[in-house]
Amino acid sequence: MFALVYTAGIVAKEFGRLYGYGLFVTCVCIIFCECFTVREKVNTYRRRLGCFVFMSIMLFFTAQARYSVKSDFRDSYMQYMTDDKAVVVWGKITKTEYKNGSYRFYLSDCTVAGKMSPDSEFSVCGSVILYCDEEAAKLGDYVRADGNVKLFSSATNEGEFDRKAFYSSQGIDFGLKTGKIKAKLPEYAWFYHGLQRLRDNMSEALIDVTDGKTAGVLSSMLLGDKAFLDEDIKDLYQVTGISHILAISGLHISIVGVAFYRLLRRKGAGFFASFLFVTPLILSYAVMTGNAVSTKRAVGMFILTMLAAFFGRTGDMLNSLGFMVMVILWDNPFTIGYTGFIFSVVAILGIGIVVPFMISDVREKDKSRWLKLSDKFWSSVAIQLPMLPVVAMNYYEIPLYAVFVNLLVIPLLPVIFISGLFASAAGCIAAIPGKILVLPAFFVLRLYEFLCRFVITLPGADIITGSLPLWKLFVFYTGFMIFIISVKVLKRKKDDKKQEYMVKLRIRRVVCTVFLMCVLVIKPSHTKELDVLDVGQGDGIFYRFDSGCEIFIDGGSTDKKQVGQNIILPFLKYNGVSHISYWFVSHADNDHISGLAEVLESGYQIEHIVVAETARTDEAMAELIKKAHTFGVDVIFLSAGDVIEMTHVNDDNQADKQESIVCLYPGNDDFYEDRNDMCLSFKLTDGDFSGIFAGDIPSEIEQKLVSEYGDGLKADFYKADHHGSKYSSSTQWLEAINPKWTAVSCAKENRYGHPADEAVNRIEAAGSRIFYTMESGQIKYKESAIYENNR
Repeated sequence: MFALVYTAGIVAKEFGRLYGYGLFVTCVCIIFCECFTVREKVNTYRRRLGCFVFMSIMLFFTAQARYSVKSDFRDSYMQYMTDDKAVVVWGKITKTEYKNGSYRFYLSDCTVAGKMSPDSEFSVCGSVILYCDEEAAKLGDYVRADGNVKLFSSATNEGEFDRKAFYSSQGIDFGLKTGKIKAKLPEYAWFYHGLQRLRDNMSEALIDVTDGKTAGVLSSMLLGDKAFLDEDIKDLYQVTGISHILAISGLHISIVGVAFYRLLRRKGAGFFASFLFVTPLILSYAVMTGNAVSTKRAVGMFILTMLAAFFGRTGDMLNSLGFMVMVILWDNPFTIGYTGFIFSVVAILGIGIVVPFMISDVREKDKSRWLKLSDKFWSSVAIQLPMLPVVAMNYYEIPLYAVFVNLLVIPLLPVIFISGLFASAAGCIAAIPGKILVLPAFFVLRLYEFLCRFVITLPGADIITGSLPLWKLFVFYTGFMIFIISVKVLKRKKDDKKQEYMVKLRIRRVVCTVFLMCVLVIKPSHTKELDVLDVGQGDGIFYRFDSGCEIFIDGGSTDKKQVGQNIILPFLKYNGVSHISYWFVSHADNDHISGLAEVLESGYQIEHIVVAETARTDEAMAELIKKAHTFGVDVIFLSAGDVIEMTHVNDDNQADKQESIVCLYPGNDDFYEDRNDMCLSFKLTDGDFSGIFAGDIPSEIEQKLVSEYGDGLKADFYKADHHGSKYSSSTQWLEAINPKWTAVSCAKENRYGHPADEAVNRIEAAGSRIFYTMESGQIKYKESAIYENNR
C-alpha cells in the first residue's frame, strides 16, 4: 500500500493531479477498510489508522518533491541542448549494443561540456547513448566522447512511438553521434570486460550451433542481446501475447538464482553462505544482460527473499515488490512511464493479489485432475487479465487467445532456458556438443512459432480496442476489486458447503472475465473526423463519416522509413479503427503509396482500394493492384462523374443527409505522361462539411477543373495540392473552392522547397487559414474544432 501511495505521488506529477490524487484517495480508503476489519480494541486500530494515514501523506508528498527535484535538474541543462550541438561527454559504459549496423554505448554518471548555462561550460547530466561505427570501448570503461547531440523526437501523430518519452523514462537524456571515443580503464574494468566477452562468446556460439532465427530468440531470452532477433518473430510473439518471454525477467532470475541456491542448500551450505555466493552471481548476470528495469525489480525481489530465509522469516512477494517499486522510482521517478516496468509490476500484482481469488480454495491433496487443470487455466487468466488494459494502452489491441497460448508456452520456458544456456556454454568449446544440446530449445521454439501462426489465423486473434479512456480504466479495475471482495466474502462463508461454493466461484469468475473483456472491447460511437497525419514528405489522410464509414486517402512518405508500420497503422489502432472501407489512391508515386503497401502486407483489413480508371496502365499502380488482389482486397476504378454514396439512414429509413464522394478527375478521355497530371481528384461531402482532395495536380489541371465545375468546387477544407508546390494552388482554383482552412502536408526539410512562398501567399490571399504538418504535427478536425499538437 505504501508503494502504491508513493506511486500515486509520481503519477500526480507525470500524468496529472486527477490521476494521482484519485489513486491516493483510493489507497487511503483501502487502508481505512483494512484497519476497521481488524478485530482489535478501538484505540488500537485508531492508532494504527492514524499512523498509516500519516505515513501515506508523507510518502505521497515526498514522491512529488522527488519528482520535482529530478525534473528541475534535467531541465536545468536540457534547455541548452539542441540538435547537432558539439559537446564532450564523460561517463561509464553500463550497456553495449549492436543495432542497425552501428554500436551503441549506454553511459551513466555522465558529465557534459559545451556551454551548458550562461555561467558554466560543464554540467552533470543523466544517461547518454553514444552512437559509433566501431567498437571503440567495452562494458565498464570510463570514456570521453566528442560528438554532436542527437535529441530524441516526440510523437507527432496519435499512436506513434514517442522516442523522447521512452528514453526519458529510462533516465536517458540524449544521444551523441561520435566518431571519437577515448576509453580509460577504471578499477574492476577487467570484471566488466569479462562479462561482455562472455556474453559475446555465448551469443556467437548460439549462431554457430543453430539457425539464425533460433539463435536470435535465444540470445534475446538468455543474454538480453536483441541484435539478431528476427523482426517477424518479434511481431508474431507480440500479436499473440507472449512477447514477455523475450525480456530478461523474474523467470530468468528464478531459474539461474533458485537453481544455484537450492543446489547449495542441498549440499549443506547455510543460508548466509548461499546468499553470499548467489547474490554476486545474480548481480553479474543482471549487468551482463543489460540490467533493465524489470531485471532490477526481479533481482531485488530475489535478494529480499534470500534475506528473509537467512533471518528465519517468510518472504512476502507483495511487500518485496512494493519495496523495489519505491527503490526504482526514487532512483528515477520517470520510470513510471516505462512500459516494461509497468508490465513487470502488474504481472506480479496479478500473481500476488488476483490468483488466490481466481483458483479454488481446496486443499491440494483433495483436488481432482480436472480441478487442478481448471486452477491452472484460471491462474493464467488471473495473470493475463489485469495486464490487458496496459497492453491496450500501449499497443491499442489485445490478444484474445493469450491466456491459452501462455498455458502452453510458460511451462516449457525452463526447457528453452536450460537447453539454450548449456548449448551456448558448450558451443564456446566445441560446436558438436552445442548442436546436440540446443535441440530441445530448437524444437520448443518451432512449436511456439507453429502455435502462434495458427492462433493468428483464428477469428478475433487480436482485437483492436483503441486508446483506453480514463473511465474504462476506472470501470475495469473497479470491477476487479468488486470481484475480489465478493470472492473474499464467499470464501469466508464457505464452511462445509463446498459444492455450492465451487458453483458460485465458477459463476463469479466467468461473469467477471466476460464483463471486463466487454469493458475493453466495446467501443463508443464516433462522430465525423478528419485527420491529416504528419508523414513527413508525403500524404496520409483519414476521414470518418458521421454514419461511421471510415476511409483513408493516400499513405506514403519519402523521408520517413516504414511509414505504414510506424505511423499509419498505430494511428488507426489508436483510434479503434478495425478496418478501412475505402482507401483512395491519388497516384502511384512513392510518397503516396509506400505506407499503403506496408498496411496491405500486415494483413490489416481493407475492403476496397479506389484508383483512377486511367491508372490501370501505370506500372507502379499495376503492381499495387496486384498486391491488393493477393491479399483479397477489392479494387474500384473511378472516372470523372462517378459517385460513391455513403448514405446515413435514420429511423424512418429516409436519407437525412448527403454522404458521398464525387470523382472530379480524370475522365476516360484524359491522358498525360506525367503521373501528377493524372491524379485521382474528388470532392467529399458529409452533411455540412465538404473537402477537396486532388493529390499532386498542377495548376493546368486545376484550371481545367475550374472551367468544368465552377462553383461546384466550393468546400470547407482543401488539402493543398502537391504539398504546397509553387506550380499548384492557383488563384482561380482557390477562388472556386473558397476553403475555410487548408492543410499542407510536407517535411520540415525537403529538397523540393515545399511549401513554396508563392503558393502560401495565394492561399492566405484567398482568406483560408493554413496548417502545416511540419509545424503542427497531426492536424485533426472534429466536432467543428481544429486541433494541432493535441490542442
